[in-house]
Amino acid sequence: MGTAWEKFYNDSFLESVERCRMLYEAAPIMLHSIDSNDRIIHVSNHWLKTLGYEASEVLGRKSTDFLTEASRRYAEEVVLPEFFEKGFCRDVEYEYVKKNKEILKVLLSAVAEKDETGKVVRSMVILTDITARKRAEEEIIRQNKFLNNILEALTYPFYVLDANDYTIQMANSAAVHGPIPPAMTCYALTHRRSAPCDGSEHRCPLETVKATKRPVTVEHLHYDRHGNLRNVEVHAYPIFDEKGEVFQIIEYSLDITERERMERALRENAEKIKRFAYSVSHDIKSPAVGINGLTRLLYKKYANILDEKGKKYCEQILKASEQVVALVEEINVFIRTKETPLNFERIQPTEVIEMVRDEFCALLGVRQIQWVHQERIPPIKADRLSLLRVFRNLVDNALKYGGPAMSEIRIGYRDDGKFHVFSVSDDGVGIRREECEGIFELFRRNETSKGVEGTGLGLAIVKEVVEKHRGKVWVDTEIGRGATFYFSISKEL
Repeated sequence: MGTAWEKFYNDSFLESVERCRMLYEAAPIMLHSIDSNDRIIHVSNHWLKTLGYEASEVLGRKSTDFLTEASRRYAEEVVLPEFFEKGFCRDVEYEYVKKNKEILKVLLSAVAEKDETGKVVRSMVILTDITARKRAEEEIIRQNKFLNNILEALTYPFYVLDANDYTIQMANSAAVHGPIPPAMTCYALTHRRSAPCDGSEHRCPLETVKATKRPVTVEHLHYDRHGNLRNVEVHAYPIFDEKGEVFQIIEYSLDITERERMERALRENAEKIKRFAYSVSHDIKSPAVGINGLTRLLYKKYANILDEKGKKYCEQILKASEQVVALVEEINVFIRTKETPLNFERIQPTEVIEMVRDEFCALLGVRQIQWVHQERIPPIKADRLSLLRVFRNLVDNALKYGGPAMSEIRIGYRDDGKFHVFSVSDDGVGIRREECEGIFELFRRNETSKGVEGTGLGLAIVKEVVEKHRGKVWVDTEIGRGATFYFSISKEL
C-alpha cells in the first residue's frame, strides 16, 4: 500500500515537474525561478528569446545581474528584502538590459515557495513587457505637454467644456487664473451667473452647437480673469463621441472691445458726416438755384441793354450754377447709395438694359451712335434700382467722354462661375492706362474729361453699388481704341 502510494505521489510529482518544464519551454511568457540566494534556477524560452540570451548564460546567475544599475539597487535595497519576508510581490517596475544593450521595461510579479519552517526555498517570477506601453505613455505625456505649451502660448482664453453640464474640463491661464475650481462652469466663469445664457440677443454658443452640431461664432459680454467686463467674439466647435453626439465643446474668445469701440465711433462719425453732407448740400443748392434763377431773370429783362460780354457772363453764371446743382444732386445720390439698404430680387437684366437704352435714345439718335446689347442674359439676383443706376452711369460716362467720333456702345455679359460679369464698351477716344488707377475714386476726373461737364461721382457711385453686390468694377482701355468697363455681381446674394 505504501509502495503504491509513494509511486502515485512520485508519478504525480514528476508529472507536475514535466508540466512546469513544458510551461517554461512553450508558454509565451517571460518566466524564471530563483533560489533563496536570488540565483536563477529555471528560465523560460520566451524569457531567453526576449532578452537575447542562451540558457547557459543565465542559469546560476543572480536575477539582478540583468537589471540596469538603478533597478538593481532598488531590487537589492527595497524589493528583495520585503519579498523574502512577505513571500510575494506584484507589478514592480524594473528595467532589464538585453544582451544587445537595449532596455526592456517590465512589470515583475513573484511568489515564493517556503519550507515547513517558513523559509523561502525557491520563487516563481513572471515578467510582463511594458516597453511599448511605457513608450506610449511617454508619448502621451510629451503630447500633453506640447498641447499645454500651445494653449499657454495663446493670448486669448481657450477652454474645453462638458456639453452636458457646462463644466470646464480644460483651460489655459488666459481663461482661468490658477487651478480650475471643481465643477466650475463656463457661465459662472465668464458671466458670473448661476444659470446658462438664454435669449436670442445673448444666445448660448454651447446650446447652439449642440442643436446644430456645427461650429458657431457669437458675440458676448464676458468677464476676463481680472474681473473686467469685455466685448468678446466666442468661437465654439463640437467634439463628437462614437455615436456622433456632441459630448464636449472647444471654445475660445477674442477680445473685440477695442474693435467695437472703433466701429461705434466710425458709425457715429459716418452719421455726423452724412448729416453734414446733407446740410452742406442743402445750403449750397439753395443759393445756387437762387443764383441761377436771378441770372435767368437778369438775362431775360435786361438782355437788350447788355453787351456781348455781359451776355457771356450771364451764360457762364448759369452754367456754373447748374453744375453746382448737379454736383449737389450727385452727392445726395452717392450718400443714398451708401446708406439705403438694397432689395435683392430676381430680375431680368435685359429689361433694365432696355430701360437705359430708352432713356438715352434721343441722344444716341442725334449723335448717330449704334446701341448693341446681348439679347440672351439669364435672370440674376440684384437690386433693380441699383443695377439701373450702374448701367445709366456707365453709358452716360461713355457718351460724355467717348468723343465726337464714337459710333457704338455695346453691352455684354458672361457667366464667370461665381459671378455674373457685365461690360459696357465704346469705340471712343479711350483712356490712358496710367489714368485708370483711381478712376473709381470720389471726384477723380482724367485728362479726357477736360471741357466735359461732370461731377466726378458717377464712377464712384458705380463702385459703391457693385461692392454692395459683393462684386468689383474695373476698366480695360487704350487711347484711340475705346474703353470697356466691367462689373461683376455675386451669385450668392
